[in-house]
Formats: sequence, structure tokens, C-alpha cells
Amino acid sequence: MKMISRTVGLATALTVVATGGAAAASAGTRTPRNGPADCVPVSGAMCGTVRVPLVRTRPELGGTTVAYALIGHRDTSRPARGTVTINPGGPGNSAIASASQYARMFRGLLEDHDLLLVDPRGVNRSDPVACGALGSLPAVRDDFVRALGECGRTLGARARGYTSAEIADDIDAVRARLRIERLDLLGESYGTYLMTVYAQRHPGRVRSAVLSSAYPLDFDVWERPNARAARRTLRLVCQRSAGACDGDRVLRDISRLAQRLRKQPIPYTLNGRQRKLDDTALAAITYNLAKTAPAGIGDLPAMVRGALHADNASLIEAARQVAPLSGSALRQDESQPFNPEQAAAVACNDYPTAWNRRAPVAARLRQFAAGRAAVPERAYWPFGKRAWTSVNYDKGNACVRWPDRHGPRRPSGGPVPDVPVLVTSGDLDANTPTESGRRAARQFRRATVVEVPNVGHVPEHEPSGCVAAIQTAFIRDLRAPDTSCLTKIPPTPVHP
Repeated sequence: MKMISRTVGLATALTVVATGGAAAASAGTRTPRNGPADCVPVSGAMCGTVRVPLVRTRPELGGTTVAYALIGHRDTSRPARGTVTINPGGPGNSAIASASQYARMFRGLLEDHDLLLVDPRGVNRSDPVACGALGSLPAVRDDFVRALGECGRTLGARARGYTSAEIADDIDAVRARLRIERLDLLGESYGTYLMTVYAQRHPGRVRSAVLSSAYPLDFDVWERPNARAARRTLRLVCQRSAGACDGDRVLRDISRLAQRLRKQPIPYTLNGRQRKLDDTALAAITYNLAKTAPAGIGDLPAMVRGALHADNASLIEAARQVAPLSGSALRQDESQPFNPEQAAAVACNDYPTAWNRRAPVAARLRQFAAGRAAVPERAYWPFGKRAWTSVNYDKGNACVRWPDRHGPRRPSGGPVPDVPVLVTSGDLDANTPTESGRRAARQFRRATVVEVPNVGHVPEHEPSGCVAAIQTAFIRDLRAPDTSCLTKIPPTPVHP
């Protein structure tokens, strides 16, 4: 495996990840945003559906409908050189809803490659699933965990239909319907997990894979790599700031503020409801600013320093925008049709847990508490262990009340095809940091890791087009391309 690291200045040293025939009457369905007669607003697109079993090993549970959009290559004088299929992550996000964005981002690739977008089962045009209160994303973590358990009980046996394995097999069903010999896989965030599962299950159908903001199938449920990445992010931002801040001082300030907020949370209101800004909220603010870097991360040093001197306005506004689980609502991306029920089911079926799935809830809670107690507090400095491990809804003990104690087999580190793989990671990303990307790359024999300076999650969305061009060149030539354009991505501005 080759490693390519591109950094700027003095770079030396921030969930996962964040997770049908129509569903049964007890589970309900959501109305898709776009009806089946609509297609995507991209020239040369064709839309369709395939009908597949909900659970392939249990035909008595019925079927589900999976929607796809195929955007044809522009040079129609010759056949397409290949077909790229993209998953935007989540889980719970729609690929078809992002058709225009991907067509712009990969317009060069679309000259001679087709682009295949498949909405995961349970999302948007693919029989959206509903299972109770999760549709409104409960604001308090305990309520969210209970709602997630209720979702599993509502779905019952049908819950086993919402796994990465079934979604991967759906993609292959679309591939077979369209008579495509092999696919170039492109996964973003959770999409890197899904595309790895696809590669395991359908190795002969993979030509190459691009994994953007990747994490391995067997990731650290205690999120220690993410805490390390958060510290690294703040140091990198300050090192590149021409003296506007000192990373170690910012981390000490965060530590002081976290201790203060743990004892005396700051009250504030959100949508007319009383909230509290505690140390978990501070960890969530840092985590999300790193994830969305460069936007906002340069404000954090002054924001924290101001709060230490009784100026809480900027910190409260950041809490409102990020809406961490510590007393606030989970944030949804208004531009993306996100299905939290599908995300919850996939996460609870697939992701590793800090407790025994076969144990009853009371025993799971004890196992989680004992496991967290065994992790050193220093691993989470300056945020605090309890705060940092409470940030993500799809990690830790969020699925502790999921009722299926004998659920589907979880994806593992099984054999994958020997094909070229490119992993791209933003060096400011605390959600899926480069450390996790390197672990994901080690799942493959021929993987190249490109670290992108001065950006956070899914770096191909940076405005210069440099990263998307690198990914395009890799898919075309199946080898590591020239990455010199990375040096032109500007450092994050820091506001003193």
C-alpha cells in the first residue's frame, strides 16, 4: 500500500461516522420526494427500478423496490469506457438526489464514462421506510436511543432487510439489469463502508474503487482516532495561520472550558425550547467544525477564548447551528433527502458494538459502562471521555436498545478483490480521519492514500476541483495521478 501525504507549512501532527416493497402496514412508508415518472435534471439520464427481495434468505418477507438513475456519457460516438457508481454515505442519504452535483463534479469523467446512482433501499425513491419517532429525530439522547429501539420493534423481522449486504446486492441487481460487466466504485463516508462490502460480495464485478473519507469495517467504537484527529486538526490550523493562534494553547483553553461546562452548563434556547451547552456540546461543536472544515474551524480559537472570558454569544450560536445531542436536536442537511430510520437500521444491524448483541438491554448497558470505564481518560483530552463518546448518534450505545439479539451477520474483514484502490482523506477531518482512512486502505492489497490539506470531510467537494480531478484521473488510468494541485488549496483563515 502506498501513502501520499500532502500538507502545507509545518504540518506534523481533528461518526462515524456517523448508518422494499413498501414496508408492512405496521412499519409504514414515506412518500418519495420525487415520483417514479420524474428523472434527474441531467442531460442523458435514464431512470428505472428493480424489484428485489427484502431479505434474500427469507422470501416470505416480500420484496422492495430499488430506484436508480443512469447518466450516460456525452461522447455518444463510441461506447462508454466504464461505469462509475457513487454512494454519498449517511447511511440514509440519497444518491439520486445528488445527481446534478455529481454530474458537475465529475463532468470530465462523464465525457466517456457513465454514472450510475442507486438510491439505497428505504431512502428517497427506493421505498422510504418509516418506523416511528425517529422521523423527527428526538432532541435528547435518551429519547433518541429509546426511539431507535422502538423503530426496531416496529420493523420486526423486516429490520433485517436494511443492511449494507442487502444494499450491496441491490446495486449488483441494478448492474445486472443494465448488463454492465464491471463497476468503478466511488463511496463517500459511509459509502466507503458500503463499497467495501460490495467488493467483498461481488469481487468479480469491481474494476476499481475510490474511497473518500474512509473508515474500516471494524472501526474503533470508542472513537479514539477521532479524538486524536481533533487535536491534530487544531494544531494544523494554527500552524498554518501565520501566528493567529497557537494549537497547544487552544487545546488547553478547550480543556479549561470543558471542565467549566461540565460543572456549570450554559443555558440557551433552540426553537423555543430550553437547552444546555455542556462539555458534550463543546465536543460536538469542535467535531462538526472539523468535519465541515474549512468552514468555521478558524473561528473556534477565538470562540473558546471568548467563552473563558464570559463572552458566550459565539459559542451559543455555534451550539444552535451544530445542534449536538447534548440537549439539542440532531441536525439534518436540508439539501439532502436523509432517512434517519434507514440510517438507524443499517447502523444497528452492521456496526460493531461495545456490548454483546445477544445480551439483554440491562446487561448491554453494564457492558458499555464497563468498557468505557476501561478506556483511559487521557485518550480524549481536552474534551473528556464521556463528552467525546457521546457526540455521535450512530456510535457508542445508541443501538443498545435495538431488539434483534440474533440479527444478520455483521460485515467482517473478508477477502476483497485485488484491484486498484484510491483513498482520499481531508487532513482536518475528525469524523473519518486519515488514520481511519489508512486502516481502510489496508483492507486492500493495492491501495494509495492521498491526504488533502486544509479540508475536512469528503474532500472532493472542495471548490477548486483538484480532488475530484485526482479521483477522475485515478479511475481513468488505475494508478496514482499527479497531486501537485493539492499545494494550491489555501489554509483555513483563523480569526484572532
